[in-house]
Amino acid sequence: MFWEQVKRYYNAGSAHEFLLHFNVQDLLYDDVYGYLPTLDYLMEQLNVLGCDLVLGYNTSQGIIWPNIGRRQNTQKMLKLIPSDEEVPETERPRINANLAIDKPHEDSFINVDPEPSEELQEQLNNLLHQGRAKVGLVINFLEQLAPNYLSLGRGDSYDSYRFFSRIHNWASDLEIRRRGHIILLLTQNTFDIHPSLTVNPEIPVIEIPFPDYRQRHHFIEHLHAISDDSSQMRKTLDDDRDREMLARDTIGLNLFGIHDVVRQAESAEQKAGGEPLVRYRRESIRAFSHGVLELGETQTNSDADGWYVMWTIRNIAEGMKNRDLRRVPRGVLFLGPPGTSKIYAAQLLAGEANMTFVQLRYASQVGEVVANINENGNSYERNLKAAISFIRGISPVVVFMDEIEQAPPHTSMHPEERQPFPQSLVNAISDPSLHGRVIWVGASHRPDLMPQIFRQYGIFDTKLIMLPPIAEGRMEILRIFCQGQTEHEINFRALVGEAGTDGLTWRDLFLIVQRAHNIAKHNQRDRLTESDLRQALDDFIPAYSPEMQLFMGLLALREANSRIMIPEALLPTYQEFVDGNRIDKTGINRRLVELSDQLGLNV
Repeated sequence: MFWEQVKRYYNAGSAHEFLLHFNVQDLLYDDVYGYLPTLDYLMEQLNVLGCDLVLGYNTSQGIIWPNIGRRQNTQKMLKLIPSDEEVPETERPRINANLAIDKPHEDSFINVDPEPSEELQEQLNNLLHQGRAKVGLVINFLEQLAPNYLSLGRGDSYDSYRFFSRIHNWASDLEIRRRGHIILLLTQNTFDIHPSLTVNPEIPVIEIPFPDYRQRHHFIEHLHAISDDSSQMRKTLDDDRDREMLARDTIGLNLFGIHDVVRQAESAEQKAGGEPLVRYRRESIRAFSHGVLELGETQTNSDADGWYVMWTIRNIAEGMKNRDLRRVPRGVLFLGPPGTSKIYAAQLLAGEANMTFVQLRYASQVGEVVANINENGNSYERNLKAAISFIRGISPVVVFMDEIEQAPPHTSMHPEERQPFPQSLVNAISDPSLHGRVIWVGASHRPDLMPQIFRQYGIFDTKLIMLPPIAEGRMEILRIFCQGQTEHEINFRALVGEAGTDGLTWRDLFLIVQRAHNIAKHNQRDRLTESDLRQALDDFIPAYSPEMQLFMGLLALREANSRIMIPEALLPTYQEFVDGNRIDKTGINRRLVELSDQLGLNV
């Protein structure tokens, strides 16, 4: 629990100022008063910590005094407590009950302009240097006071710069520490604040994470427990098993999000969950990650049992389930030409290991979901940092990065040039604390263009080579795609069992079946015939020439470091380079040079 970290630092006397970030606008559980908005919760914990005077501040509201009555009205409005519940009796000291600083709640201090004026700063500074009462100060929306602007300190925002300097000075002021005062700084995204605050050794940076399963389940049980027996809420959350499933399925939502999902289901007189929850969860993940993450589906498919990649996938899944991290790589690479089911394999990995599946989107794929707040225009880096915090919060998770050669963004001034691979993503991929919580999965059809991080020892050592299937594979894939759609028995061997269809991928075969279905519909039939499939097959033009596909396939084969991670049976164009467990990488290199000359490419 993040608050335990704060207390450890504070009680040890090693810090008195803390930077709290990420899920800073949620509900948190207090043992006496129940679920409170984050600001109220933190104020109450400062009261428990022994602060005689607790107050908050932000540039919109100014000084914020705790008010139990107002707090309880908010709880009733959100239906977090029964409407007739009174403030509970408790042995805990009532917050700010013993103010001993000339009645500051009656002082003009409360009427100071919300802006960080010199007068306000002086009063806060004086408050933190008096010794008659222990002060707890919560500064919310820190990005409004100390934004990540290059212009900070140039004189165009003197009051903000002065306040920013005071915040720095308070962190190292041992007089404030000696008097037992404590300062909490809150921001959702640390990228939004001046970077010097995140690297100040006197200011511990502590993440308020998204709720885990236990916390989500506790909240759902609470909503059920406080509802009347005859209420719609009781019907919405009536079944014990449904509540447990809802707690599992709401990973990636904070408590406010769960509250919304449950209240919407109550309003619609439905059980909470199902498709409305999936949609809400998808939108929530996109919003909290600022469009950098996209929730995807997981797969568990018995039709894939004979697929060679399943041995590796199930080995990893068993390692995850048994917490045997020696069997769980930090990263996996799926390499091969487009259309060879790399994303499907990643979804199978997530499904078999019971992990959430999200796809990471790159700067070129993300619209400006959030207004660009930085003068240098580096909004993707900002959003990426929020996404990485989110990834930590929804673990265990598979993070899929398609076409990883596209990850380094182009520069705005020179589109032909690439910027370095985003440093915050490098740090996350290299972070050993995420081993067993996050599996980074990269997919590429041009591994020769991969960023260097993907060649780092010990991270992406598991490489699955995805190549076009041989004849028997093509026949089986086509049979699976046609299940339940055909009118008569189909001779799949006659369609895709000959050498002329070598090189067709999973994606190609899916498109062929889809087009055959359109042909059948055009002829006013609901089911496919062999003639429809033949017509679609004869009309089909692959996306790449045989030479280009072979080029991409050999690039993948050159990366192989395990025979078991290569298809057992290979097309003749690849088989000539494989002898048992040996791969002729010298021969592959020679062939790649020939192909690159033909195609006008560089290897």
